[in-house]
Amino acid sequence: MKDPITTDLGSIATPYDYGAGEITISESFQPGLDTIQPTIKAISKTVPGSFSCPKDSTPDHISNINYPSIAISNFTGRGSVNVSRTVTNVGEEDETVYSAIVDAPSGVKVQLIPEKLQFTKSSKKISYQVIFSYTLIPLNDDLFGSITWRNDKYSVRSPFVLSP
Repeated sequence: MKDPITTDLGSIATPYDYGAGEITISESFQPGLDTIQPTIKAISKTVPGSFSCPKDSTPDHISNINYPSIAISNFTGRGSVNVSRTVTNVGEEDETVYSAIVDAPSGVKVQLIPEKLQFTKSSKKISYQVIFSYTLIPLNDDLFGSITWRNDKYSVRSPFVLSP
């Protein structure tokens, strides 16, 4: 068994330290799935210069930004939190099915709706929901996991963190 990854100070590293993984340059040209992300510059062009964030913004709004990674803050473990993502099939095959593999820490239940993403020639973009719940109360530390969507050719990983 290999030793865990450590920080410069010698403590065991978390995903905050090592990120979502390494990039293989050749594979970045054919990622399989993509979350369409406008840049801040592009977003800025669509709103007036006097725009400011609403006063009633909540962490739930931030958790639903369509990033590949998922961050849930103020997760108390009571009830559940539902986030959604939309992905686009940019792989070479028009018709393909991605199945999910969930790597969740003990006590965390992750429900995916739908559990499979079935792309067709006419359906290149699909939205899915992720429902997080926690069975061990209290939640004292950040919990890390991932959802990996796989088909015959691609493996697309979305890390997640639940923070108290």
